Amino acid sequence: MASNASTAQTVWPLRTWVLAGLGALIGLAIDQFSDPSPITQEWLRRLIAALPMFLSTAGLAFGLSWRRRRPIPAIVVALICGLIGGGVFLWNGVPGDGPSVDIWHLVCGTIAAAAVLVLFQSAQDRSLAGSAPGAPSGISPRAMRDWAHEAVHYEDIHGHLWTNALLIGASGMFMLLSFGIAHLLAEMFMLVKLTFLRDALRESAVVALLCGAAFGAALGLLRDRGAIIAALQRVAMLVLRVLAPVVALALAVFLAALPVTGLAPLWATGGTTPIMLAGAVLALFLANAVVGDTAEDESRSVLLGASAAALGLFLLPMVGIAVFSSGLRIHQHGLTPERLWALAFLIVASITAIAYAVAILGPRGWFVRLRRTNRALVFLIAGIALLLSTPIFGFERIATANQLQRLAGGQVSPEKFDYKALWFDFGPPGRAAIRRLAASSSDATIRRLASETSKLTDRWSEPPAVIAARAGESLDARLTILPAPVLLPTSLRQRIVRYDACGDSAQCLLRYVPGEDFAIVIAMPAADCRECAPSVRLIRQEKGVWTDRSDYLGEGDVARRLVEQVRAGVVDVRPVMRRQLYIGGEAVGESLPPASEAQETPVAP
Repeated sequence: MASNASTAQTVWPLRTWVLAGLGALIGLAIDQFSDPSPITQEWLRRLIAALPMFLSTAGLAFGLSWRRRRPIPAIVVALICGLIGGGVFLWNGVPGDGPSVDIWHLVCGTIAAAAVLVLFQSAQDRSLAGSAPGAPSGISPRAMRDWAHEAVHYEDIHGHLWTNALLIGASGMFMLLSFGIAHLLAEMFMLVKLTFLRDALRESAVVALLCGAAFGAALGLLRDRGAIIAALQRVAMLVLRVLAPVVALALAVFLAALPVTGLAPLWATGGTTPIMLAGAVLALFLANAVVGDTAEDESRSVLLGASAAALGLFLLPMVGIAVFSSGLRIHQHGLTPERLWALAFLIVASITAIAYAVAILGPRGWFVRLRRTNRALVFLIAGIALLLSTPIFGFERIATANQLQRLAGGQVSPEKFDYKALWFDFGPPGRAAIRRLAASSSDATIRRLASETSKLTDRWSEPPAVIAARAGESLDARLTILPAPVLLPTSLRQRIVRYDACGDSAQCLLRYVPGEDFAIVIAMPAADCRECAPSVRLIRQEKGVWTDRSDYLGEGDVARRLVEQVRAGVVDVRPVMRRQLYIGGEAVGESLPPASEAQETPVAP
């Protein structure tokens, strides 16, 4: 593990005090500007929503990069990182206003800001050491490339990545510890009737000040004790290296089993792409733990070296499976914003997998080639993440156009088209498309279904036409009525196809007797899920209307026993004597058991 300036042992109390005060002020500001909902102007709402992200990102970047007698460069890089982080909300909109602000925009903005910070820290180390100029000699691509080649080295990037992560993690733990100690002291003071601390901790501003100051103080203290961070980094590398052969063997078994089992079990999970990408990221981390950041730090073990090579090569088939899975979904169901995000990540993963394969399969010395590859990938990923944090690609617009094209081309019928997804999941372009379809589509069915969808207020509501279609012949094919088949009222049929009853596809049992104001609905688990239990619910009728309320009657083995009793017909309704408390002529609280049940049983002396 190469050392860097962040892990050097320096004592600078002023930085600790400044970071503690800065953290407190940032925490207070975030608390005060955390809710833009009362504001109506769109631009001001975006500005207020972006401010907490700007302050937290800029403050963190400043705390990690501030060096003695060099505050100006730290302030500049902090402002740049803050603009990248806060810009996510400025460019894409306010969180909570709809899917236009996707979590992946925020993730990409965070990655881009972190990459900019690490590249700055690496260049700053070389500049202070005198081994590289402090800035490029010009703004031409050649001048920038030459400067980056001299100033930014992989061992510095790797070291700062780990150092920053450990500093943030340790500071966060100290913040949580301080928060817990404050609450413990508050409870101790309460024992002697001193309530001021408990009352203070109930104020969000006080909590924000406490957490911000604790985090900043911890960050300053830990930066003064770089040996601790260096030791933690060595421990982390050691643990990851030990895991490398185990994970490599497990992935080898997994990939070797695919020709035998086929890909069908993977497709059945419905989550092949994220699982494969997560496995690829794990393999990437473990391989780099073995490779190290310098020639002195790389592992000399043949077993570990072979494991790292295997992990790097396994990226290709794992990413290939993820690409095939996403391509299959896109071919079957078209594009969605989520699938476009997956496609973007798969492009980056594919580039990484190919680059790793080229580096590993070359002549001897692939450790050095892999470190050069990692350095180039840092610049590439930083640029891609920065672009993806903005709305420049317009995933929602692209996905909406693709779905409308599928509808117009007959690839999906008007009855099976997912209008609700377009309305709730595709952002402003999707909503605008639904309104256009409702107003001007030449197909009467499309106009009707789009119009009904535009009236929905939440994701879980269903248009009347969809409910009516589910309650038709498709319901009869999967519904068993007990104790005897009867003709169901239309309102009951439409109630039991809701998500909290029979749903839209599950095999279902319904215990219903005409004239009763309740029914028992049992949604059976999928046939291939042996450990799954049925869902047993009670639905009720009030004033002639089947309500949206449903009550769970049992789970697990209890639910299975209830199903057996319902099938056997052991179901009856019995009157129960209860008592009710009235105050001022109004019923209050829950009903009480009969007096005979409530009395305490005397115990013989």
